[in-house]
Amino acid sequence: MAVIVLGDWDADGFVSAAEIVFSQEVVGIYPVKNKCITFTYPSTPKTILSLLNNVASVHCNERVYLVLLDIAFANPVKAFLQSVKKMNSYVVYIDHHLPTHLQYNTIEKLVDELIVGKKSTAFLTYTLLKSLGIKMTERLKQFIDVVSCLESGLRCRNTKLVQFVTAISKAVTLSKDVMLWEKVVRWLSSPLSHIALPYNMNDIERYVKTVKNYCDEKDIALDLAPTAIKLFNYRIVKLRNHPQNCRFSAIVTSLYRVLKSPVIVYSEEKKLLAVRTRDDKAYAISMALYKHNLVRDVMGHERLAIVKLNKNIDFNSVLETLRKTITEVSGPAGI
Repeated sequence: MAVIVLGDWDADGFVSAAEIVFSQEVVGIYPVKNKCITFTYPSTPKTILSLLNNVASVHCNERVYLVLLDIAFANPVKAFLQSVKKMNSYVVYIDHHLPTHLQYNTIEKLVDELIVGKKSTAFLTYTLLKSLGIKMTERLKQFIDVVSCLESGLRCRNTKLVQFVTAISKAVTLSKDVMLWEKVVRWLSSPLSHIALPYNMNDIERYVKTVKNYCDEKDIALDLAPTAIKLFNYRIVKLRNHPQNCRFSAIVTSLYRVLKSPVIVYSEEKKLLAVRTRDDKAYAISMALYKHNLVRDVMGHERLAIVKLNKNIDFNSVLETLRKTITEVSGPAGI
């Protein structure tokens, strides 16, 4: 019997994966009520189909237990689940992204267990395992708390740990180094408190800067911040040229931190619009735009929503619709 864990590259993904590995290999409770080896792989919605061979090779004649963590639902994910469903499999899907919320009924028919919520995937996984009587190690619990804090947009008390988790997440996400992701998952899931991560803060920062095509989104945010225009209590930033090798979501989050207010960022080149708030208004605004038929795709989660605008929509039209949408969502004052 085999357990395969697929998680996103970022902190929410690898912390969630570590929770399942701990539950399965150390405690022996979930998803299989017995201690057994787990195979872990990082993935994204776009690359998940490339892992079908891995699943098939582990599968053989045995039943395979598959856990998908923090991977937003998309067409490749649907195709992956349809293929896995034909095998002797048991599939668990835990996520918090908007497309997964929107396609809940579709996903429910493809998996055996589905947990979708507004909190971070790490927190959703923790809640599930806690209900089964599983007690996490202190180290893993601290990482879960930090990830939940970062995803919620709230201020975290342990700033040093926040910096450390953010640095690890950045190193793993930028490098797409499978071995590095695996090492972090194994370190986090270890029950031995004295096992040290084979990297310190300086090593990780140095590693990030050596990654090919490194992008410093904070510098970009500092350059863009003075161009922000005010709309109610939101700051709107127009990104004319999308920086290469820089994640749009990372730029948006950096702007949110630099401006210390809710932000709406428009990428003219990619026809993307992102909303970052400290509560679920980002979700509400993105869904309102979706209902107005201005967008053809919705991504992100409740506090950082990203929509793909229709090709015929210009910035002025978006701005006018945003004015109405924010009023609908937040009231006349737009707060």
